[in-house]
Amino acid sequence: MTMKNWVQFRIARPTKQLAEISKFYGEGLGLKRVGGFQNHDGYDGIMFGLPNVEYHLEFTQHIDGSPCPAPTKDNLLVFYILIKLK
Repeated sequence: MTMKNWVQFRIARPTKQLAEISKFYGEGLGLKRVGGFQNHDGYDGIMFGLPNVEYHLEFTQHIDGSPCPAPTKDNLLVFYILIKLK
């Protein structure tokens, strides 16, 4: 029996600006939209990732706005971009 070793990893974040988030991550950073949903228990969501990887970012927006405030003013996602030089 052969077993596949893999990990699927998702980071989910609430937002009040789903349309702006979609434009920034899709057009600005060039991430691929890998999924999404509408009106799931009052939430809309969108997922972004990179081709051939097992992780993605998910952003959700509730019909009544974010259910919780950001924990701090520095509520950030940090990206480290690695470039392989030949």
